[in-house]
Amino acid sequence: MKSVGIDIGSASIKVAEVNLTNKGLVVSQYNEFALGQNPGFDPNIEIIEFLRSVSIQYNPEQTRIVVGLRQEMVAVRNKIFPFSDRIKILKSLPFELEEDIPFSPENAIYDAKIVKVLGHSAEVLACAAPKLRITELMAKMQDANIDISLLSCEGLALANCWEKWNEAPASISNAPLQLEGEDRPERHMRILLDIGHTRTLVCAFEDNHLIGLRSILWGGKNLAETLMRKYELPYVEALNVLQTKSFVLLNQENSSYDQIVFSQTITEGLNELARDVQMTLLEFQSEFNGKVMGVSLTGGISLIQNLNAYMTQILEVPVNPVQILNGNFTVGFEVTPHIDSTCGVALGLAIEGLKKPRNPALNFLKNEFQKQNLRYQKLWENWGRFAKLAVVAFVAFTAYSVIRDQVALALVEKSTEALKNQAKAVAKLPSKQSNETGVKKFIKEQRLRTQDIKAIQNLAKMNSALDVLRKISDVAPGKTNSSVLVRRLNIQNQHVEIEGSVGRAQELTVLQASLTSLSITGKLEILKSTVQSPGRVPFAFSLNVDRGISGTTEKVKK
Repeated sequence: MKSVGIDIGSASIKVAEVNLTNKGLVVSQYNEFALGQNPGFDPNIEIIEFLRSVSIQYNPEQTRIVVGLRQEMVAVRNKIFPFSDRIKILKSLPFELEEDIPFSPENAIYDAKIVKVLGHSAEVLACAAPKLRITELMAKMQDANIDISLLSCEGLALANCWEKWNEAPASISNAPLQLEGEDRPERHMRILLDIGHTRTLVCAFEDNHLIGLRSILWGGKNLAETLMRKYELPYVEALNVLQTKSFVLLNQENSSYDQIVFSQTITEGLNELARDVQMTLLEFQSEFNGKVMGVSLTGGISLIQNLNAYMTQILEVPVNPVQILNGNFTVGFEVTPHIDSTCGVALGLAIEGLKKPRNPALNFLKNEFQKQNLRYQKLWENWGRFAKLAVVAFVAFTAYSVIRDQVALALVEKSTEALKNQAKAVAKLPSKQSNETGVKKFIKEQRLRTQDIKAIQNLAKMNSALDVLRKISDVAPGKTNSSVLVRRLNIQNQHVEIEGSVGRAQELTVLQASLTSLSITGKLEILKSTVQSPGRVPFAFSLNVDRGISGTTEKVKK
């Protein structure tokens, strides 16, 4: 995911886009939009128009947009807490800053950055911002259709360009912590001056960790106004001269009168800055028992020729320009001195969007300003109608299920009562057997009884053994044509076995055909004869005859 930092300044808007890759941090884009300097024109209109053009370039679901409050709107204090738990620190901030901030604690949003952990204690940069300023900035972002992910501040964002922001805060175990007294350890500090259009950020670093932060209400605008008064120039032209032709003479030899006058005009304005910086350095030295080891310059005004040498003479410490992009990051565009000196805050804000929970970003979007998840809001806008229909259907189905269950239980009770009454009235069953099982048993017994009655009725119509014998006699050949002698006749139900002898083999064939016509299956089984009649042909047959029985009555017959 990419991160975009937007630095809304008084002279221009800077936008930096960064990506975190396997090779490190990559600064893929940087754009600057200069604002009009006509005092009669409302700059908010230009700001909103430019921000709208920025909003259409990025997908909110794939981009984190970070904006910073102006540093003079945020109170920053270095505090020592006797514990290092971040949650406890955040809960304690309103009480710790109650006497240090110039506005009401109830109307402020608090956050903190842990500088380092000292044993069980922690050195913290405690921050507080008025809710009014946050509301104004959020309204401006809403007008520009920009959904910001984080709201930080300029000074702490600028420090990301030098700090190890992707690592957890430094931890020093069993470190003695002495807050007051002359025995406090001396802290070596390096100062960063970011000189902008209307203000200057003064950042104090110890071992590349930001420990102090101040905002001085002095910037390039003051020098432009000095040139405007001195040379009676329009403000816009004076500002252009300051940005393109300004310089400070370190030696007036071989210099023209105009050059000397111009340099004196510039130094006259710079002396105001130097005086405020000296007061701030004295404040840092007193607060941290610190020693200033050097000063670094950045910002648009830092490009004034010989500015670092002049500030070195006044501050009496080494002052040198610092490069941000050259060598520190992978850059996807051509870096000019102007870009390198003005991109610090925008780049730092973009880095804020990449920070991990082990070293979280400073964020004033809390409480009533807490960012809502627009993904679910858009999802509801797209599928809310179907969700409502699904809920209605679910409620209706649930109601139907409940009603159906109640109706079914009522019907079961009624049917059980009716069954019990009918069992007593019709089946004459006792109360204990007047249930479904008893009725089923009664019906089964009645069905068996009906079957038995039908079987008995069929048996009453059955042909007797004599009738079977008469049928055999009717189909057998007559005495004139044959001499059939029956020795054994066995009749079991429909099965008949007949055994005897005939005088000739031709008679046996005729007898076999006659008995076959009598069989209900059309088949005649030949058995082994046990009759011994000398001079005659024995026979033994088995067949099934019709005895006038319909249905299966084997159970009754047995």
